[in-house]
Amino acid sequence: MPRFLLDNRCVKLKNIIDFVLLSALWGMSYVFIRLTVGYVEPIVMAESRLVIGALGIGIFAIFKKSWHSNIIPLKKDLPRITLIASLNSVIPFALFTYAMQYLNAGMGSILNSTSPIWTAVIGAIWLKDRLSLSRIIGLFLGFSGIVFLMWGKAHFSVGGLGLPILASLGVTFSYGIATNYIKLYGQGIQPISMAFSSMVIGSLMLAIPALMHMPTEPLPPLVWLGILGLGIGSTSIAYVLFYRLIEEAGPTVAITVTFLVPVFSILWGDIFLDEKLTWQIFIGGVIILLGTALAVGLLPLKKKVVLNL
Repeated sequence: MPRFLLDNRCVKLKNIIDFVLLSALWGMSYVFIRLTVGYVEPIVMAESRLVIGALGIGIFAIFKKSWHSNIIPLKKDLPRITLIASLNSVIPFALFTYAMQYLNAGMGSILNSTSPIWTAVIGAIWLKDRLSLSRIIGLFLGFSGIVFLMWGKAHFSVGGLGLPILASLGVTFSYGIATNYIKLYGQGIQPISMAFSSMVIGSLMLAIPALMHMPTEPLPPLVWLGILGLGIGSTSIAYVLFYRLIEEAGPTVAITVTFLVPVFSILWGDIFLDEKLTWQIFIGGVIILLGTALAVGLLPLKKKVVLNL
């Protein structure tokens, strides 16, 4: 099987296929949610995603020995996992499904791709992570791209997208806190156990409010496609691919999926939702992705200047 050298690791063709498929599935999540707008409340979509995602990962773990032995968390880890579930599953999933009731797939995916930027900012403030000059420039570019992308849309009057945009940024901010919390306090917790347990605990947290907002009318087939597609494809299968990438190709390769997801989101939005790419989304997306690449150190500048915040 062909292999490619990346970040001192031998990346197999299978890993590249996993990478592209993961990007396509996560990109499709925006379309799946849009299919349910007007039929299913955001809190119900978040709950169904957590339940189906946990079931899918649990079933997969039965057939994979390395996961089967590590999927059940230790009792001492439950308090940490509960907080991680809130920050990494409950809050972002609920905010994400709300935001995508109003944002198109392109804008939603590009805003969601700013997670590494918030992770870097929070890490610099909270964990005192040292930021190189290229990462500082990346953060500036990333925030400039966000402002450009939101220009003229982020207002709170009739027709404005202020609240959905804030919700979408809240998703990435929550992911940023979760990532740094895991870095600081997540040592010793198996990643697959963390993902599975977070979804189980998260589904218990949302169970009562979700039951209170369950649909009362029969749902059309396309809505069921959106629910099952989000839970099975964009959550269960996607998480399996993501952790397999981390295991086999390393976290550096896995995190770069951030840059391909918006491409697929825009493509799927055009094909399935007839959403056309605008110049504002294109330019704002390019600026944000370039800033993100610099912020996470994928495109470091040659001059090694380190700054402390």
